[in-house]
Amino acid sequence: MNAAKRRYTVSEKEILAVVHCLRAWRQYLLGSSFVVKTDNSATWHFFTQPKLTSKQARWQEFLAEFDFEFEHKKGSSNQTSDALSRKQKHAAICLLTHLRRSEIGGSVRDTFREFLPKDHAAQNVMNLVKAGKTRQFWVEEDLLVTKGNRLYVPRAGDLRKKLLYECYDTLWAGHPGWQRTYALLKKGYFWPKMRDDVMQYTKTCLICQQDKVEKVKVVGLLDPLPVPTRPWESVSMDFITHLPKVGDFEAILVIIDRYSKYATFIPTTKQCSEEMTAQLFFKHVVKLWGVPTSIVSDRDSRFIGSFWTRLFSFLGTSLNISSSYHPQTDGQTERFNCMLEEYLCHFVNARQKNWVQLLDVAQFCFNAQTSSSTGRSPFEIVSGRQPVLPHLVDHPFAGKNPQALNSRRCGNRQTTSPERT
Repeated sequence: MNAAKRRYTVSEKEILAVVHCLRAWRQYLLGSSFVVKTDNSATWHFFTQPKLTSKQARWQEFLAEFDFEFEHKKGSSNQTSDALSRKQKHAAICLLTHLRRSEIGGSVRDTFREFLPKDHAAQNVMNLVKAGKTRQFWVEEDLLVTKGNRLYVPRAGDLRKKLLYECYDTLWAGHPGWQRTYALLKKGYFWPKMRDDVMQYTKTCLICQQDKVEKVKVVGLLDPLPVPTRPWESVSMDFITHLPKVGDFEAILVIIDRYSKYATFIPTTKQCSEEMTAQLFFKHVVKLWGVPTSIVSDRDSRFIGSFWTRLFSFLGTSLNISSSYHPQTDGQTERFNCMLEEYLCHFVNARQKNWVQLLDVAQFCFNAQTSSSTGRSPFEIVSGRQPVLPHLVDHPFAGKNPQALNSRRCGNRQTTSPERT
């Protein structure tokens, strides 16, 4: 459908589908009586509605040529048509789908060595390196390396496309924007005009065009919350509800550290009580990071008050501790909710029954990517280091200056040599 048809109401889209089918099968249906079954009650009453738009009037005029009637069918018994009207999505395979290797540091680097001689631009740079005319690149184990210990990706083959897929389409990447995809790639790889290639790849992603909603800034003045001074000093908490029921789970408790933007996604029930919320909060937050001094939530103050009481009872304290509570909507958490819903929409299977299993990968995906507000990933702010990502498993840590690291290693070997001992 074009842009105009996508703006039709649900009932108009169903009538449009009927018109399209009757036009395609006109030669078979003219002169015959048949029934059109639908689970939309508005479509069922299409011929009896009192007012019609000009578009609907044209549809009625066309449908009058056929001898048929609408029959209402419950959605629960209309599973075949309902399944065909939904996009079939299967869980993507994580951990280097295309760049599989028999051992760490094996085939990926070997593939680069195989295709480097076929890349004329890379050969020109390697000639400059051998002649000592450039210090931006160097050759290490027959691979072309640049600043930041980044490997040059040859143009030959489809290596660049596979890396783009790995850093954008996989479960651990999660279809981020072009900036985060570019940040993931440039941590370990380099090629000319890589930024332009990333922008073009993400802009033409069909899944994102179908699933993501347009982000429009709300008009008006913001009332920002005070900025915390350390990680896990202040957290925001919200629930995503009305999800397909999987076992006992039909909702997600989303907890965000407002300082580091570290996200925690916890599957739960829609009727999550104060005690259950306190138990989940203690298990996934307090046990790992300590007790926050304030919570931002749009829940009722009585709920949060009982939540604090339950939480401190788990700690075994009888102190009457007064903690801060902000009963307002946090735009940051709402944004995380929207991103999580888009992520699940990207990767949930056709039966929509695997969203609970996807939460752990989604949490790793969000916390490993660089935040635009801090310039670092939440994982790095909380733990002090950046996690090893799947596309960088074969990259040995060399710091910012590989030559200095090699010199230090050589010095250590000389210090521990048998002659000196």
